[in-house]
Amino acid sequence: MINWNEITTLLFDLDNTLIMFDEKEFIPLYGKNIFAYFTQEITSYEEFMKLFLASTHAMLEKEPKGLTNLEKFAADFGPKINLPFGVIIERFLHFYNTQFDQLSQVISPAPYALPLLQLVSEHFGVVAATNPLFPRIATEKRLTWGNIGLDVIPWLEITVADAYSTAKPYLSYYEEVLQKIDKTPNECVMIGNDRINDMIAGKLGIKTYFIETNTTPDKIITTDLDRENPTFPIDDSGTLKDLYLQLKAFIKDKN
Repeated sequence: MINWNEITTLLFDLDNTLIMFDEKEFIPLYGKNIFAYFTQEITSYEEFMKLFLASTHAMLEKEPKGLTNLEKFAADFGPKINLPFGVIIERFLHFYNTQFDQLSQVISPAPYALPLLQLVSEHFGVVAATNPLFPRIATEKRLTWGNIGLDVIPWLEITVADAYSTAKPYLSYYEEVLQKIDKTPNECVMIGNDRINDMIAGKLGIKTYFIETNTTPDKIITTDLDRENPTFPIDDSGTLKDLYLQLKAFIKDKN
């Protein structure tokens, strides 16, 4: 169990924790929309997606140092289609500014996400600890599609590709989050639906709350850890509703 009296900050996973979507539905729709920006360089959609997913995987790597995840993607993807680093980033950001909203149709708010966040944000710092593979503009839009955008929830931090140089499921990601929010592991709880990406935070001393869902995360981008399927300690588990009721009772008793 978690001693909530010791906790100051809640780290929330986003995908299929706070917003719901089918990754196998989202990725093809995303791919077809972004592919339209690169048809002069590559004519095959299938080949484009193969290169795109490989470069997305490069965002998980620790090297090269000194680059954000977005820059890692551009540095890996650009040479494959003979485009400069800056052009790659410019095209992607233009897509997110102008076309990305078309994908809102496949995303829905998770039940109890909004009331939970409204409740806890009055008593804890809240972090959108989503895997930083999207730039800020895209992640802020996805939060808005889930009715939990910055106009509704006072997010302390949002982990994004253009500000982070690490990614889940590596401990270096959680170390980077803690450094940016200036918190220690023992005052934080990581809340998410992925037994690897999210629960690995427990190895740093961060408390973990596993969100139980009816499905297992179906990942397009996998790592060695996914293939090894390790088990990480879980301090508590339940649905978002369970967590809402637990924290509502805790806050009531505390007050």
